Amino acid sequence: MKKLSTNEIRDTWIKFFKKKEHHFLEPVSLVPINDPSLLWINSGVATLKPYFDGRLVPPSPRLTNSQKSIRTNDIENVGITARHQTMFEMLGNFSIGDYFKKEAISFAWELLTSDKWFGIDKELLYITVYEDDQEAFDIWSNIIKVKPDHIFKGSRDTNFWDVGQGPCGPNTEIFFDRGEYWDKDKLGTKLLKEDLENDRYIEIWNIVFSQYNNDGNNNYNDLPRKNIDTGAGLERLASIFQNTPTNFETDLFLPTIKELEVLCSNKHNYVYEDYQNIKLNQQKINTAFKVIADHIRAVVFAVSDGVFPSNKDRGYIIRRLIRRSSVYGRKLGINEAFLYKLVDKVIDSMSYFYPYIVEKESLVKEVIIDEEQKFLKTLNKGFDLLESIIKNKKFVSAADALLLFESYGFPIELTSELANEYNVTVELEKYYELLENVKELSRSARKNDKVWNKQSPILTSLNVTSEFVGYDLEECDVVLNYMFWDDKPLDEVENQTVYAIFNKTPFYAEKGGQAADNGYVIDEYNNSYKVIDVQQGPNKQNIHKIIFTNKVRVGQKFHAIIDKDKRYFTLKNHSGTHILQASIQEVLGREAIQNGSYNDEEGFRIDISYKRPPTREELKQIHQVVEREIKNDLPRETIYCSLKEALDKYNALALFTEKYDEIVRVIKFGTFSCELCGGTHVNSTKEIEDLLITNVDSKGSGLYRYSALTSHSAINNYLNKLYDTYKVEILNITNKLEQIKEKLSINKIDSLINSFNEFVINKYNIEDLKILINDIKEEFRDLQKKFRDISVEEKVSKYKEVSPISKDGYNEIILEVNDLDDYETKTLMDILQNKYENLVIHIVNVAKMTYYVSVSKTLTEKYSAINIFKSVKTHTLKGGGNNLLAQGKIIS
Repeated sequence: MKKLSTNEIRDTWIKFFKKKEHHFLEPVSLVPINDPSLLWINSGVATLKPYFDGRLVPPSPRLTNSQKSIRTNDIENVGITARHQTMFEMLGNFSIGDYFKKEAISFAWELLTSDKWFGIDKELLYITVYEDDQEAFDIWSNIIKVKPDHIFKGSRDTNFWDVGQGPCGPNTEIFFDRGEYWDKDKLGTKLLKEDLENDRYIEIWNIVFSQYNNDGNNNYNDLPRKNIDTGAGLERLASIFQNTPTNFETDLFLPTIKELEVLCSNKHNYVYEDYQNIKLNQQKINTAFKVIADHIRAVVFAVSDGVFPSNKDRGYIIRRLIRRSSVYGRKLGINEAFLYKLVDKVIDSMSYFYPYIVEKESLVKEVIIDEEQKFLKTLNKGFDLLESIIKNKKFVSAADALLLFESYGFPIELTSELANEYNVTVELEKYYELLENVKELSRSARKNDKVWNKQSPILTSLNVTSEFVGYDLEECDVVLNYMFWDDKPLDEVENQTVYAIFNKTPFYAEKGGQAADNGYVIDEYNNSYKVIDVQQGPNKQNIHKIIFTNKVRVGQKFHAIIDKDKRYFTLKNHSGTHILQASIQEVLGREAIQNGSYNDEEGFRIDISYKRPPTREELKQIHQVVEREIKNDLPRETIYCSLKEALDKYNALALFTEKYDEIVRVIKFGTFSCELCGGTHVNSTKEIEDLLITNVDSKGSGLYRYSALTSHSAINNYLNKLYDTYKVEILNITNKLEQIKEKLSINKIDSLINSFNEFVINKYNIEDLKILINDIKEEFRDLQKKFRDISVEEKVSKYKEVSPISKDGYNEIILEVNDLDDYETKTLMDILQNKYENLVIHIVNVAKMTYYVSVSKTLTEKYSAINIFKSVKTHTLKGGGNNLLAQGKIIS
């Protein structure tokens, strides 16, 4: 059999289907466009939904592609099985109302078996079809001439594609026989007949015959337009053509694995010779290599497509992949950041077909190393804590799992996976409840709870001190020195919320515009207690609001640990506030004065006093100045000095009219920014990553509030959500155009919508996008009006020729209609009034049970529409009007 590289396999596929008159579709981003139902592009056909459902006309009824995809429903199986991948590439050919079963099957067989193409021995291929699909069975048997012992009928579970309401149909699958070495029990084709899990017969192609419509109640009718949807996994084909035990020994993954061997100093090696007889310990080592090689490839592409690690949605998946890889790196003896060193190998393997990832190299490495380093700070301590919990409790409680997630960065899936290695269960359902409760507590604390009345006698007379050590430490051992609640001191509590003061603390108290830290204090029994809020008292004590669920006493020792993710993003935003303030002054002048700010992990705002709002060009310049200073990687200096020295020597900005201590703290970024500040900050401006002003609002009296975000992940999420919001609006307009285009040309709005669909949003073109959206809406409103006018004209046309009856001094029309709405009825009256002079019109709208009277202007001195309406004898009416028009409901 031919030995082909992955690139040769893909090229052969595309070349074959191009010869069969298929239009090749370039691969698209892993992030779905115009499909909020998907988190990721998860199949080759996922990108073609608008063609299959008729929303868009395909460039050709015959299509082919090779599409990168991500599936994350079973990440824990990656590295365990031979063919699970997080990211995979799906080769596909599709027919949209063109060819059907005979051609689809013939194409597949020709490509696989012809010496001109893949040249696979026909004896090594086996077929399954749906048991009731005699047509497909006959094509394979009578036209393709597949031997009877090479074709099997499958059940609805194995050979019918159906996801509920919508298109569905039978499918046929093609399997490759890898030989008896992979069939230890010598079961042969019984493995196919009974659909048994095995490594001998590998499915390499699935052809779905989409021919029915499921009405949602499992009633099936023939589709008016039958379609073909196929998929062949590139990684599986590579494994076959390169004769490897699994997908991981192919040219897609092996170079990464070999580089990984170097990174662990060859202390461990990936072994795949005599694959069936590898010892258990080596299997575990192999799993670590596979997991890392798989995950780094998915991360490289996800970040290249604009997804950054976070605690939500796609970003959470990427964070989980990076952190899972770090854990498996630890099992290979790698205890430092290493994943970013594998990026080049992924690019080498994949850039032939995806050249755009080359230019993303530096960004990808920067994102990965940043996430790795954050996790490594807590990885060892998290492992120690988890091992202690497993050893002592034999059970991971919801509170333990939450502590591992919030304070040590362990995704719940990772905790479950590690616990499973020791046959220990995790309290998952309660974990998710607890997580939601904690989020709600934090939200409530942030919105409403100022913790205490600062005029409280207990506070003003309190002499207990608390040292803040959070500039240097994110966790430390502490002693509980004091507790109180409702102005009463407490010595011991249980199941109570209290205010607590420790001898020292890493928790930042809310002040100077920076939000308080959250996190946990952990007692000597590994019981963890949530720190909901921290405020600074009148005597500068750091006072923590905590829920103690167990018995706790004054003098007890704890380990305090902040929520490091929250601190991480908060300090980026706080430093971003300083850099933005200085940038605004560089562009607008020193008269642009800051009048307050607030920053937390979600973003920041800064209030600027100035004579006017910034222009669009000035906002662009401000962004450029910020980018320049981030790129300059200005180091952060922290200086303690007298207030006079801060102002005179360092020209520090003292932004608020508050009382300063004798010694003040100065935060300085190069010569660009220098302010008095007690908050936490990045080490250098490069750590801010990026900054985006999302809005500028007038707060009145020359005060303007700039809202902004920092970090790649936060900005990317904001841009994606903004674009998604507009997508929903544009999709709604697109659906309504279906009716309009029957009567009017929609070329102009079509062109505008195409511009929107092709629009790649970034922080510099948000206003351009808003202008485009406004243009689309204006054009749509104009089309709606024209369509309305045409539709009304058509509906009233049959009544236009009605003739009036001449009365004494005026003409009269009495008309009954049952197919007009209010607007159409009034339009008809206007048409008739313009057509005839001295006219009185009576219209009874039977369908709406409404009565109308219209009087010509020339008659209003003698006749009034409202008086005529009130004097109608044929109906009982309730309504109102004036001399020209009256209308109302017909009561009887």
